[in-house]
Amino acid sequence: MRVKISEVATAAGVSAATVSKVLSGRPGYTVNVSTAERVREAARTLGYVPDVAARNLRTRRTGQLGVILEAVGASEPEDLTDGVNAAAVRRTFDGAIMAGLSGAARDLGVPALVVYPGGNVPPESFLDGRVDGLLVSCNPLRGHELLHALAAARLPVVALWTQQAPPGLSAVDVDHRAGTRQATRHLLDLGHRRIVFYGAGRGSQVEHFRRREDGYRDALEQVGLSPRPALHGGPDLIAQVQLDGVTGVIAETDLAAAAAFHALREAGLRVPEDVSLVGFDDILGAEYIAGGLTTVYHPAAEMAAGGVAALMRRMEGGPVTQTLLPTHLVRRHSTSAPRR
Repeated sequence: MRVKISEVATAAGVSAATVSKVLSGRPGYTVNVSTAERVREAARTLGYVPDVAARNLRTRRTGQLGVILEAVGASEPEDLTDGVNAAAVRRTFDGAIMAGLSGAARDLGVPALVVYPGGNVPPESFLDGRVDGLLVSCNPLRGHELLHALAAARLPVVALWTQQAPPGLSAVDVDHRAGTRQATRHLLDLGHRRIVFYGAGRGSQVEHFRRREDGYRDALEQVGLSPRPALHGGPDLIAQVQLDGVTGVIAETDLAAAAAFHALREAGLRVPEDVSLVGFDDILGAEYIAGGLTTVYHPAAEMAAGGVAALMRRMEGGPVTQTLLPTHLVRRHSTSAPRR
């Protein structure tokens, strides 16, 4: 038989209201430390378990947050990933995202995360009262239809991995453009002047990749150099290196960097002796690409945690915010001064 809150109050010698304040865990309630410990001890001894269903009916809140992560592992063109186990590499993001979500939920006292499957799910499926707010990362290859559909809903929503959230929605993203500026400046500081961008870049449907090419262009233009058109595939890259003296490559992702390294090696070119190579993401295993890939750290876990915090603020009536998280360069062994 379920132990009642009144029984815990009697055992601890306090009121039922005090027991409720202590066991709710809400930071706004202040109770004497010794009294709070006495209440918790009484609850443990009696085996008290909160009636969550009754509390939800009373407060009209579940305490649960919904998570939709369609964008994890968004596809790149096949001509950039030939010879690379793309599916295995993409899966490394899943763990970082879930670690960031679960860590933030624990720190902020969120009782549960409801992870919804991606795909063509009607927006009303997320509005049935099961969650108090939604974290949404839509598949960039399909656009942000879901975000636009949810923008008019009364449910608080925070968008992840986008800087194109509809008005009224908070968003948390990574500063992709600044990241490739850092990477390109690194090669410039080493003395490289013939640097190319390897990836879909501005021609991609994915906003992140467009911003990454923009960062590459920013850095070159700031020192008076003309950016080259983005390269798509190994043969184009090899031609630029062999015929035009390119010595530095900024890859759109670590996955693209792995493919670029594969193409360079097949052509008998060495990294970094003949060509310096920089990636973006710092995926699990980047230290094994090209003998240790220099890359831009992508704060995926921090972004997820920032999204949880932003959603909690919105649920408490806080303002709509747009957050860009900084990146940083991770230097390993795939870059050096040019030798030709």
